[in-house]
Amino acid sequence: MNIEELKASLSYFYDHQDQIGVAVYAISRLADQTDPKKLDIEADAQEGLKKLFLKSVKDSIIDAEELSVMNLSTSDERKNVIYAYDIEIPQELNAIDTVLQNDNLPTYNLNDQKIGNIKALLIEIGDNHKQVVLYKTLAPIHVFSQSSFCLIQHETRLEKVDKDILRISPSFQMMKIDGELLVNDLLTLERSFGFHEIIKKEAVLGISAIEAKLVIENIDVLKELLEDMKYARRFVKVAKGSPVLIKNIPNASIISFCKTFPSLIGRIRFNEAGDKIVLDTNVSKDLFIKLLMDNFLTSDLTKFHYESVAKDSLGEAVALA
Repeated sequence: MNIEELKASLSYFYDHQDQIGVAVYAISRLADQTDPKKLDIEADAQEGLKKLFLKSVKDSIIDAEELSVMNLSTSDERKNVIYAYDIEIPQELNAIDTVLQNDNLPTYNLNDQKIGNIKALLIEIGDNHKQVVLYKTLAPIHVFSQSSFCLIQHETRLEKVDKDILRISPSFQMMKIDGELLVNDLLTLERSFGFHEIIKKEAVLGISAIEAKLVIENIDVLKELLEDMKYARRFVKVAKGSPVLIKNIPNASIISFCKTFPSLIGRIRFNEAGDKIVLDTNVSKDLFIKLLMDNFLTSDLTKFHYESVAKDSLGEAVALA
């Protein structure tokens, strides 16, 4: 799904908002209560929530300029990106499919569980033809409990609030639409759901692909980087889309490139035989990963040399087996 397809798909809900409905589901932070449960919300408030999130979708995606969609596994430092989730999905996010596939989920019992135990909301918007589910995390600051002293304006005076209050902002971190899970807040994802362990598991595939290439003399120095989230994400990107590995560029060509490209000369060293790379500095490790992603370019027009991270291929995309 590209950005134009996503915008067109989301526009359906905004354009037909008078005929679509909304249902809100809660996920509890209690370990034995993790299945999504439907919140019982009065009709006027439901209508208000529908308008709140439809406007958020319109402002943040439909009307946004310079926005793009790219696979999570090949994420880079670009801004204004929505990530298509293409690696192992955390079990906790299966709740999104549960909501999409079931119309009769049990109701969240506010007497037993309290709104203070809600850690995420699933906002399902749609009709019989099309649905989208927005995933929104809730921090403790979103709940004003009776343990604090809350006042509310009533005409010209302030009165004490004697019930817990749930404050819902229009932001959301993920959505599922047309069968695709999309992430628009990568930082939240990385901090939750055991995501680091999933990334490490995927990153091992990248290390294995590099090791199989037999171009690195001391492969263990790359394995030591797996605990570093920054490097683990880079190895996932290598596993999913390294042009050098996909095209099976010969080792001799890789070594020759390291010896002749201006940004690499003298910064990557080799073994005595000159047939393998020795990664003995942090700089050389970073440069080698960039080399695998084919980030070192030469302009056909000016013959100038460049380093490009945000680089989209115009050719056919091929995934590593």
